[in-house]
Amino acid sequence: MTTTHHMTRAEWLAEGEQLFGKDPMAWRFACPACGHVATVKDWKDAGAPEGAVAFSCVGRWLPDAREALGGKGKGPCNYAGGGLFDLNPVRVEFEGTVCGVFAFAPAAQGGAS
Repeated sequence: MTTTHHMTRAEWLAEGEQLFGKDPMAWRFACPACGHVATVKDWKDAGAPEGAVAFSCVGRWLPDAREALGGKGKGPCNYAGGGLFDLNPVRVEFEGTVCGVFAFAPAAQGGAS
């Protein structure tokens, strides 16, 4: 079972900046289904819509993504945060709406770029 962490938008932005610096394009998130680490730039380069960042795995916009649940091999996968299985471990309040998002990847972990 996934442990859920709740935070405000301001707290979430402050954590991202503390971990990765002021440029959000360099912020890294780990897919809760496959563990693949991607930067915001990776989602943008893949052609994903802005709302997909840290919500659905970047693999959804890449060829040959593995299946999220039960797929073999390394990520990225085709996990969708809004699907039947909500694995997103962080809940952030954005303007009165709470949204589930991926956790930040550890700052020392290698990125997908």
